[in-house]
Amino acid sequence: MRNISALAVLFTLLAVSVAHAQESEPPPVPSGEGIVFGHAVFANGSSVSNAALVILASSKSSDTLYRLITDSSGGFILSLDNGKYEIDSLLDYYTTSGIDFASTASVNLPSDGNLTLIFHPAGSLTGKVSESGSPLPDASVSITCLSSPFDYQRINRAEQVKAGQAGDFLFSALPVGTCIVSSATDSLAGSLEVQILHGKTISAEVLLEQKATSIGVLPVLLAIIVVIIISIYFVSRKKKNELPDAIPPVPQQPVSKPKAQQRKPKEKQAGLAQRLADPKVKAVMSTLTDREKEIVRFLFKSNGRAKRSTIQNKLLIPKTSLLRNLRSLERKKIVKLIPFGRNIVAQVEDWLCK
Repeated sequence: MRNISALAVLFTLLAVSVAHAQESEPPPVPSGEGIVFGHAVFANGSSVSNAALVILASSKSSDTLYRLITDSSGGFILSLDNGKYEIDSLLDYYTTSGIDFASTASVNLPSDGNLTLIFHPAGSLTGKVSESGSPLPDASVSITCLSSPFDYQRINRAEQVKAGQAGDFLFSALPVGTCIVSSATDSLAGSLEVQILHGKTISAEVLLEQKATSIGVLPVLLAIIVVIIISIYFVSRKKKNELPDAIPPVPQQPVSKPKAQQRKPKEKQAGLAQRLADPKVKAVMSTLTDREKEIVRFLFKSNGRAKRSTIQNKLLIPKTSLLRNLRSLERKKIVKLIPFGRNIVAQVEDWLCK
């Protein structure tokens, strides 16, 4: 009997075609105007010989599911209409509990007549979302993996899924390595780090807790500004009353701050930027990835802190990738993440600024 994971994958790949059938007229079946000569290989370069593949070819007008067996050299043939297709493929052995290999690619017919599918090790994840032992149906569940040799969000047909009535969820094919599962409702949130193993189905339970509440920053800033204005008003009144009556009022001239005081913010910012040349900072930076180094440099040049949205816009880093790298820097005690409404403020840890 085929294992449950394999059936779940086939059901996932068929879901898009069923959705099209329910919403409108069935999508047209490819007429075979374009022939694709495919070659399946493993990441180490060896051919995927005599193997049963499940392939989903998706375009704007059709979604076609193929179940085929490669030849002795890993070759196969697809018959498609002309157009651009996203190709998602799975390789599953009956002897394992989870998906074994996955591959994602694209092809544009008639210009692309050849297709190479590179299969990377994969595994599956099942789990449930709960609070104090009670399942939470309809909770949103998303996953971020540190390694992404294939488009795991596309191959699972969603960047975010909804938990079932029993709080259950399934990610059919994920890259081997560390992944972070996050779940939330309107008032609850939680996350869990899991290790995806090759060919295995890993089970996990995400426990949700009440979201941390904090006083909004804007009301606090407004209160501080009001206090400053009132203080300036009373100080100026007091000085005016202390002037002798015989001395005529002196026309007020624009008061310019001392040059040293004017330069202070710039000097502070320049001082933080110069920390990049410190041997301690250089030693830390040498342990980071290129993307993490880019983020840390930006924070130093931004007075030590910046909003997640600012970093994303300035460095042009996708939101998912940015959050993954910020969480990694947080675990390494290099960056501290502070909730800021629906945003996040990233701040360099104090020990690195001294």
